[in-house]
Amino acid sequence: MNYNSEEYRKVREIVVNLIIKKLEETYQDYIQNQEGFKEIPSFFKNYLYSPANKEERDRVLVELYHKLKTIVGQDLVENIQKLIELVKLSDELDFEITEEILKDQAHTKKRLNHTTYNINLQAIEKIIHKRDQYEKRKRQILLVCETLNFFFNLSKLPLVKLVMAPIKVAASLVGAEILIETMEEGYRISKNIKDMKPFINDFYKREMEYLESIKLKYTKSN
Repeated sequence: MNYNSEEYRKVREIVVNLIIKKLEETYQDYIQNQEGFKEIPSFFKNYLYSPANKEERDRVLVELYHKLKTIVGQDLVENIQKLIELVKLSDELDFEITEEILKDQAHTKKRLNHTTYNINLQAIEKIIHKRDQYEKRKRQILLVCETLNFFFNLSKLPLVKLVMAPIKVAASLVGAEILIETMEEGYRISKNIKDMKPFINDFYKREMEYLESIKLKYTKSN
């Protein structure tokens, strides 16, 4: 499948928007009632789910990881590796959803536009079950938690600019500025959050329960 085709981009955008809408609804208690959390959904959409130039981005992120291993500490490298894994895994999961929807689109021979796609959260859940994405999505949930914790800890460092300096240099050498933008936005948002731990704990619990509810619902229906 061509990641840069108009068809793929349109369907993937619908899929991502539905996932983000579900996140907004699930975490309204944080978004509405606690300072700093209202920007979390847009961060997920615009950075962790960024689809631009996928093949090229994956290549430069791998190059960046290998370069960083020689210039920054092991703990920082491991956290950046998890961020890279999260971005790539999110792409992979969304690709599988989009692929299934496009297969159905080709089968029914509908015209290509937003109104003809029969896409809703239930359709996405059915594909999660059909493609047996459960273990991948459990890994994604864990990586989101670890990445948010990384950004929160990074935002509290008094000399964060010194920490970021060698990473920025390495990123500019391989063309991986998108990762730097993600990190900077992540710790910018985290600066306004007093305590990330309750949200991370609730995110893990609620998302795992949601996955189990999908599995239970569609296992019974089969």
